[in-house]
Amino acid sequence: MANIAPGVYVNVTAAGPNPTLPASTGNWFVAGLAAGPANTAFPIRSINDFTTYFGQIVNGQVTGRYVISANMSSLTLYDALDEFFHDGGNTAYVSRIQPTSTGVAAASSNSVNAWILTANGKGTWANSSSANASGVIVTITGYTVGSQTVYSATISYNGIAIAATNGLLTDTDFINWVQSLQVGSGGGFITAASQVGTSTLPSSGSTITIYLTSGTDVAIADADAAVALTAFTALLGPGQVSYPGGTSATDWNNLVAHAIAFNRVAYLDAPNTATAATIETQVATFQGVASDSSYAAVFAPWVVIPGVVNTNASTLTSPVFNRTVAPSAFAAACAASNDANSDANNPAAGTNFASTYITGVTQTYVQSDLANLNADGVCVIKQLPTGQYVLWGFRSAAFNPAWTYLNNVRMRMQIVFQAGSLAESFVFGEIDPKGKFFARLNGALGGLMLGYYQNGSLYGATPGQAFSVNTGPSVNTAVTIAAGQVNANINVKLSPFAENVNINITKYNLTTAIPA
Repeated sequence: MANIAPGVYVNVTAAGPNPTLPASTGNWFVAGLAAGPANTAFPIRSINDFTTYFGQIVNGQVTGRYVISANMSSLTLYDALDEFFHDGGNTAYVSRIQPTSTGVAAASSNSVNAWILTANGKGTWANSSSANASGVIVTITGYTVGSQTVYSATISYNGIAIAATNGLLTDTDFINWVQSLQVGSGGGFITAASQVGTSTLPSSGSTITIYLTSGTDVAIADADAAVALTAFTALLGPGQVSYPGGTSATDWNNLVAHAIAFNRVAYLDAPNTATAATIETQVATFQGVASDSSYAAVFAPWVVIPGVVNTNASTLTSPVFNRTVAPSAFAAACAASNDANSDANNPAAGTNFASTYITGVTQTYVQSDLANLNADGVCVIKQLPTGQYVLWGFRSAAFNPAWTYLNNVRMRMQIVFQAGSLAESFVFGEIDPKGKFFARLNGALGGLMLGYYQNGSLYGATPGQAFSVNTGPSVNTAVTIAAGQVNANINVKLSPFAENVNINITKYNLTTAIPA
């Protein structure tokens, strides 16, 4: 350090954004039909991730898939994620729905080893055999270190190694390793491992192969989706939650109940119908039964994206020219794209979020239907005269007019999450009698609100007109302090967005002066 003279030196800097507050409001929580582990939240960051955990593409189709109706199969989930990632989505958490009352999970036999390994989820997806590389297969190989035999183990799914380890010494080591695997790094495929017989670990230089068999498939019911949603715990943070293609009243109610409980926004798919009144009626019924419909938004119509090509030249099949996709996928992609660069209060709709992948829509509504759908809180995807496909509406399904606009609903989610995360550092803080603790909390929350204001998300000519934070004696009394309770009141004005632009054109005679 250079020598400096005695004195006072004041440095002024501008504080940057709080690095502890992740911009995760663009995450998409997706439940759906798939061939793979069930009721477990897998982080998916590409369509390749999805096929690793939930199936393969063979001859233009996803293998091991389930069909429950003409409009709903496990292709619905695959296609929705394909659209999400093509149009700007970054991270999705996927939980496979499985039947809760029937069906059997594949398991290993103890005839060739000392364990029973059970697949995490019912169905044929984990079934395997020596005849092919599909399903879940576990291999254990012995090798020598010094004078001792040790073991390596690998879990593979559809021929892809999901997890591997070395240095196992005993049966218990193997079982503990299987049970210790984390979701996304090999975990989630085997839900139970137990020793049931005498050890048959291989000798050095040899390998045993364990196959899972006897899994059975059955159709799911709407109520089963609620169980899959429980995999999306609060630890995963905020974001949008959907069941692509789940258009029933039960599906909608399950999703909004989850959104309310976990500070998320339910992105709901409208029925794929040309009759706008059918959608409007379902929304009105939903508003009447949901405890708070402002936590949801409805999207229509379904969209069309390019087909999937044949991947096996030796087995020719008819090409798939296009696919019909649930609209929540595109809407979730718009939200993810926006939130990577802006607050959630910026409307994730319009030409700034035009699709680069959608080639068509299944329905085109007349202007009067568009007006009625928008008034009822249905966000419509449409083609502009420029040829672009855009989300041309951004309202929530709120019955309460205070939460009509979806950007404000999503900003509520962001503020709740980020203010809560910030305040966690004050838990167990010492409350001093001079109010320094409350001043620090006020400054932290005020700084967060100021950041929103500077981004344009809070409305006012000055910060004081846009928000206020109160941690003073009016909310933190002697009684609340004695109880170890700390209170902070935040008041905000959330910025609206331009929903209509009116242009008035007046023709003047040649001899008449045009006003300035």
